[in-house]
Amino acid sequence: MGIEFLGSRRLVLLALAGALLAPSLAGAQMYRWVDENGQVHYGDRVPPKYAKQQRDELNERGVVVDSKARELTADERVTQQRAEREAQEAKLAAAEQARYDRYLVTTFSSVTEIIELRDARLATLDGRLELAQENSAKTENTLTKLIAKRKKLQADLEDVPDKLHKQINSFESGLLDGMRIVRSIQDDRAETEAKFQRDIERYLELTNRR
Repeated sequence: MGIEFLGSRRLVLLALAGALLAPSLAGAQMYRWVDENGQVHYGDRVPPKYAKQQRDELNERGVVVDSKARELTADERVTQQRAEREAQEAKLAAAEQARYDRYLVTTFSSVTEIIELRDARLATLDGRLELAQENSAKTENTLTKLIAKRKKLQADLEDVPDKLHKQINSFESGLLDGMRIVRSIQDDRAETEAKFQRDIERYLELTNRR
């Protein structure tokens, strides 16, 4: 009887211990990770050396309840950032194109209207260009005379007045400025013509008018 009683008591204690341990095991976090050799590992914690690797958290049934991607390398971060930046730029460009498309189809009722606006803009630029070229020509003509005057004085072994030197320097500077203005207007004209050509082609594409 004593032996049977002690055996029964031991079984009861073991059962109680198992019951107490079961909830803690069931609620314990389990992780799955892959080492540098591609070997899959499981455990209740991820070793520090694999903390930056991809890892999954599993519940008591082995189902993934959370997943953390591995940390990117420096090169991968640069590539990712560049891709994100390019995607954002493409998105903004698409939005701007959509806005401009709406402008084209709501502002103009025909290609003729676009051409008329183009010709008006070009006429204005042509007027500015003609005036700038005339001013540059006048400046160059005056500068040529001043330089000739200086050469004559030097040839006659006469002193060149400081005023003449200053005039020449001033007109040389003015001529350079005038040439830059002419070039700027020419560039504006070329860009304006190219822009309107793009607008015409886009308008025809949007409206299917040929």
